[in-house]
Amino acid sequence: FLQWSQSVLLVIRGKGKIGYITGKVQQHDLNDPTYENWELNNSIVMAWLINLMELHISSTYLFLRTAKAIWDTVNKNYSHLENASQVFEIKNKLKDLRQGSMDITEYYNELQMLWQYL
Repeated sequence: FLQWSQSVLLVIRGKGKIGYITGKVQQHDLNDPTYENWELNNSIVMAWLINLMELHISSTYLFLRTAKAIWDTVNKNYSHLENASQVFEIKNKLKDLRQGSMDITEYYNELQMLWQYL
């Protein structure tokens, strides 16, 4: 989840649409003249989110109405930042990590990735 969410955030920030998942850009009223533009951009962000998921996961979120709803629901379902068992698992991986047959760059990258997860 962490890798997926970071990749998604990079894409969405890069396209200037982060407000659609943070809630800064809120859904416009149907009668508002800017509604069509909001709907267009919301649909684009929704498509990015859905298309960056694995197929068996994305179908669960396909019928949510806004990009923010998708983002919030995915975060609720998969973000376990306070999950003690995940922290324990990562600490064990760090404790057991050995360079072995990896070159120094591979070893360093693996170590960095685990620290970032932690």
